[in-house]
Amino acid sequence: MTETYAVELQDVVKQFGDVVAVNHVSLQIRDGEFFSLLGPSGCGKTTTLRMIAGFEMPTGGAIYIHGERQGYRPPNKRPINTVFQNYALFPHMTVAENIAFGMEMQRTPKDEVKRRVAEALAMVRLSNMANRKPKQLSGGQQQRIALARALVNRPKVLLLDEPLGALDLKLRKAMQIELKALQEEVGITFIYVTHDQEEALTMSDRIAVMNNGIVHQVDVPDRIYEHPADRFVADFIGETNFIPVKVVSLSPQIIVELASGEKIPAGWAEEGIAVGENAILSIRPEKMTLLEEKEVDGPPPADIARVRGAVRHLVYVGTDTRHTVALQDGTEIVVRLQNSYIDEEPWEIDESTIVEWNAAHARVLKE
Repeated sequence: MTETYAVELQDVVKQFGDVVAVNHVSLQIRDGEFFSLLGPSGCGKTTTLRMIAGFEMPTGGAIYIHGERQGYRPPNKRPINTVFQNYALFPHMTVAENIAFGMEMQRTPKDEVKRRVAEALAMVRLSNMANRKPKQLSGGQQQRIALARALVNRPKVLLLDEPLGALDLKLRKAMQIELKALQEEVGITFIYVTHDQEEALTMSDRIAVMNNGIVHQVDVPDRIYEHPADRFVADFIGETNFIPVKVVSLSPQIIVELASGEKIPAGWAEEGIAVGENAILSIRPEKMTLLEEKEVDGPPPADIARVRGAVRHLVYVGTDTRHTVALQDGTEIVVRLQNSYIDEEPWEIDESTIVEWNAAHARVLKE
């Protein structure tokens, strides 16, 4: 065990009867890091957060906070605070009274309470709201007060369980930026639970992607998106095309064959995939482009993949246009092209096309 981590989970298991909610999870979360637990509903992320907080106890394994094993220590004895989605503000108290409540329960001297409440309000830029009641605040303001109340006790770790979930889309996006800036300002370790992929990518230093109680990948946001470890991560994070292929070669270059017989290169293959095996080629829609036959002169370079198809559907979404393309084997993929030119001639339905991408962006994954 090392003390260089703010929070460490070692082979943690949580069972509810016969249901395994968290299945042998090990994580190391660094001091001062914005770390997100990301996954669909029921994946085990909130249960993991509740075990760190002390609201649930592990069935097996160990949890450490700043090098100290927590065991059966209750929440109020752990150096953490939690912010929930519903904020849990006391409606009969003013903003200042809400923030001061925890310190008053600890019998903190009144002068110190007053000073720290003022500091906390300034931190979330709501100093002029001290005497208002929660019902007089907007959703975003209530969320910031909940943060101020959690931070005023100077926890070593702040746990956040989908705190932006109740906000409308525009406010949620604004609060994502504010929350990340606040975390960088105070330097406290944030552990954030969300099912929103964009939210996790926007705010996190690192992300743990979970499903069925298992951590599939832990990495920085761009690697989670660009280099998914397996099919679940590729499918859950953003939009991805999955093309059925057979592995022709793994060395010196990865080559796969489509059902149409077309052979193309790929950039990476999941560990354990063998030559001759059926697999899935994963490629993001924005990594692809469409070419007319007249634009193609001779075979492509070794690091470029090209396959033939026909445009079946177009959807204009403002910044780009979503093209559904049927490949020769019947597989439908999506190609997103940025709308960068005014009055650009769109592709026509059923028009033949060549889909091209850099092989480095394509990953061969297990079925």
